[in-house]
Amino acid sequence: MIKFTLPISCGKKAVLLSAIALAACLAAGCRKAPEKIDLSSTHTTAAETMAPATQPQSTTPPLMETSAPPAGTDHAEGQNNRNISTKMNTYSSGKVAIDYPNITNMADASKTAALDELIKKNALSVLDACSVQEDKDTLSISCQVLSADRSRITLLYQGTLTASGSAHPQNIFYSNTIDVENVSDIGFDHYADPYTMAGYVLSDDCTFYQTTDQLRPELMKEKNKTSMDDYTKMFTNADFPFTGSFPQSFSYEHQGVIYFSIPVSHALGDYAIVMFAPDTK
Repeated sequence: MIKFTLPISCGKKAVLLSAIALAACLAAGCRKAPEKIDLSSTHTTAAETMAPATQPQSTTPPLMETSAPPAGTDHAEGQNNRNISTKMNTYSSGKVAIDYPNITNMADASKTAALDELIKKNALSVLDACSVQEDKDTLSISCQVLSADRSRITLLYQGTLTASGSAHPQNIFYSNTIDVENVSDIGFDHYADPYTMAGYVLSDDCTFYQTTDQLRPELMKEKNKTSMDDYTKMFTNADFPFTGSFPQSFSYEHQGVIYFSIPVSHALGDYAIVMFAPDTK
C-alpha cells in the first residue's frame, strides 16, 4: 500500500528529485509534532506477490531482501498464470545506465507495447529531473521488480548520481506502481490519505525501514524539520504521473504494508523510507 519519493539535488543545476537530496527544502524549520491522530481509517489494498529483483548499486540498504536474477534474463513470479514475466533492459548512454523491465508474456500486443512505453518513460524521467549530462555525469540506477501480475506491476528504482566535479555521489530512489488493465500509474492517495500520513511521519510512532540503531535517532530528529503542511503537499504530489517538478516522495505497497520515501540530508543518506502497517496503528 505504499510508495515513496524523495528529492534529488542534481549536480550543479540543483534539481530536486523527490526524496533524494532535499536537504535544502527540509530546512523548513522544526515544528512541534501534531497530536497523535487516528490512523485506523487509512485505506489499504490487497497484498501483492513478491518477485526476485536486481539489487541496487547504492550506499543505502536494499529495499527488499530478495534474490536477483542475472541481468537480461526472464523474470516470472511462480507458475500462476496471472503472473507477468519481465525481461530487464538497460538504457546506456555515456556514463549513464538505467535498468528497466519489459513485459514478455502478454497475449495483447498493443497493451504490452503501451505498458512498456509507460515503464520506460517513467524509468528514464530521472534524466530530465536531474538535468543529467550523459557524457559528464555518472548515473547508475538498478530496478527491482517487486511484483508483477495481471492487475498490478510494482517497480523500485535505486542508485546513485555523481555530477561532474562532485566529490560525493547522491543516493536516488523512486518507485512506479502501474495499473495493468488501464495502463496507468497508481499514486500515493491510492494507498493512504496524505494528511494522515503526514501526521504519522511527525508522530513518535513513525517507523523507518531497514535503518540502523545509530541512524534511527538522527532520522527521528530530521523528519521533524518539515512541517505538517509541507509533508501533506509532498505526499499529495508524490509518485507518477507528475507535472512540473519531480516528486519529492515515492511510495508503494507490499503485503499490506505501505512504504514511502521522505527527503533527508545528504549526511543521512539523501532519503529515508518510512513504513506504515495499518493493522498495527
